[in-house]
Amino acid sequence: MRQISAAVAAFGLSLYLWRSVYALSDWAVLALVPLAVMLFLGHLRPSLELHQARMRAAIRPESPLLGILTGRFRAILGAMLFVLLAVPLLAWKALTVSPLQAAMFIMLGLVAGAVFVGVQSRLLRHFQRPFLCASAISISTWLAALSFLPVIAWANLNLVAYPGAIRAATSLSEAAMQGMQMLPVRRGWIAELLAPLYAYEAAKLWLVVQMNNSRWLPVLFSVDAALFSFMMARASVILVAFVQRLTDRNNP
Repeated sequence: MRQISAAVAAFGLSLYLWRSVYALSDWAVLALVPLAVMLFLGHLRPSLELHQARMRAAIRPESPLLGILTGRFRAILGAMLFVLLAVPLLAWKALTVSPLQAAMFIMLGLVAGAVFVGVQSRLLRHFQRPFLCASAISISTWLAALSFLPVIAWANLNLVAYPGAIRAATSLSEAAMQGMQMLPVRRGWIAELLAPLYAYEAAKLWLVVQMNNSRWLPVLFSVDAALFSFMMARASVILVAFVQRLTDRNNP
């Protein structure tokens, strides 16, 4: 439980510092660096072990290819892509969520971590070590994300405010432009990177207003909630796995 709490605390502190400082300076991005590093290393090690195990099973021990096809490039590329997707999405969400939504996402992180530990202990009896962590990460991510999907979709539908400017927009493009106006007055390269996400959120809210009482409304929010639920669960599980490795290494 301490490993789970430590991982979620590191996660939350990084995003809290980012949210607190961003309105004042672009240096707020430094608060995201530890999170990005932990996610990169946490994603890299299980992926690398999995690729190496597959190569050892596929290639004969005497083949020189065993020293070449290590899977390192693929593992590094996968970790980098995950960080490039997860960190901007989480950073943007941290700027826009309400305190109640933030509490719900913290709960998702705790549940995802607990599911990971439970799944990992069950898989110990069935999987070899190189496949254990990667399999536990994948299974626990889906279990936690799917279990929270209805809750996040409900929160998006019922707890999100609809700014008057977006309500008054006469077209999707106008709503998107209004969304970008919600960025802080202080503009910079980070604001420009986040602008498309603000535009997307505003366009989505405008569609919600236009589709009032439509049967497609829950579907729209479910798709949006599914993406963030999966990313939040995956990041939480990876951080727990990362903290787990650190504590195991320090406690022989």
